[in-house]
Amino acid sequence: MSPATTSRPKRAAAAAKVTTKQSEPAKKTTNKRSHKAVTGARKRAKDESDQEDEPEDEEESDQDDEDNYGEEEEQSNDSDDDDAFEDDSTVRRAISRNKKTAAIKSKPAPLPKSSKSSKSSTKTSQSSPKKTKSNETVVPTQEWVVSKLKIPRPKGGPAADAVQPETLEFIRDLKENNDREYMFLNQERFLAAKTDFMDFIRMVKEGLLEADPDVMDQEPKDSMMRIYRDIRFSNDKTPYKRQLSCHWSKGGKKSIAAGYYFSVSSGDQSFIGCGVWDPNGPALNRIRQGIVNHADRFNAILETDAIKEIKGGLSGIDALQPGSSQLKTGPVGFDKNHPMIEFLKRKSFAIGRTFTDKEVVNPGFLEEVLKTYDACVDFVHILNDWIG
Repeated sequence: MSPATTSRPKRAAAAAKVTTKQSEPAKKTTNKRSHKAVTGARKRAKDESDQEDEPEDEEESDQDDEDNYGEEEEQSNDSDDDDAFEDDSTVRRAISRNKKTAAIKSKPAPLPKSSKSSKSSTKTSQSSPKKTKSNETVVPTQEWVVSKLKIPRPKGGPAADAVQPETLEFIRDLKENNDREYMFLNQERFLAAKTDFMDFIRMVKEGLLEADPDVMDQEPKDSMMRIYRDIRFSNDKTPYKRQLSCHWSKGGKKSIAAGYYFSVSSGDQSFIGCGVWDPNGPALNRIRQGIVNHADRFNAILETDAIKEIKGGLSGIDALQPGSSQLKTGPVGFDKNHPMIEFLKRKSFAIGRTFTDKEVVNPGFLEEVLKTYDACVDFVHILNDWIG
């Protein structure tokens, strides 16, 4: 065998080895790129999945800023559909929380040796199962409180010029069961009460416009306050107010102008207010300056026979609502010995009147509401002259 023939296999083996070594880095590079591509694809898929599974934040119901004569102040970002119910997911979350709470409290607490039964209410299951928008059946997870307060009913049936008894009955029950689940299960009762209230305040508005043409002519839904409470900064976390209410003024319900307030509530707590409640600093200062400059005119308005009639004989400073707070001494910049100093200490200027449940549901209630507003027109006008 010749040397040339012997060297051929060696050269072929060497060439194959060189070729293999050159191809190995390329193979490693290819595997590395492929691994990165797969890893990136998995990561993108996971991110997309996380985004799809992420729960939506529950919308926070903003509320109006109202001159409400004693009820909670509301935020000014109000929506047109301000009384829309929470969606099904919100209700399911509320029911889930109730179930967890019930499970934690499933162990009964020992009863005291001598226990007195409540005079105002007892507990019983009141609501029947209800279907959500997604056609799921919602079964009550707790027993509801049934109030023993009886709403009077007028003889001869409901009065056309009064609030219907069923409206007060719903408010009475909501006070005892101020809960989102209860509202969801009783939304038909709420809508019926809201409709009745808007029908009544439409009649009130028509009579009020005759007495005070300066009032803005609005549809009832635009003057009505929303029933949701702002609970973000409150220790009381009940979600709903304890009354149906509305407000009229020359600038609408969100205006700082003095106006006319009306609310319906059970337990002899329906209320009418005329004037301005806790105005902002500049407006309050202008009112105080107006009182100093026109004390005689202001006193004359508060001494009229019409004011005395609706206030049971009270007049002057005694005819005004006490207000949420007032100064111990006179405000800065005013004479502490001024004859009107007791007026100047006040932060609210409103005339109020309370009605019983019997008065609210019986014939003649509309006339009493309008008589109260008629008596206070001059009072509202002088405040608005000063507020600007």
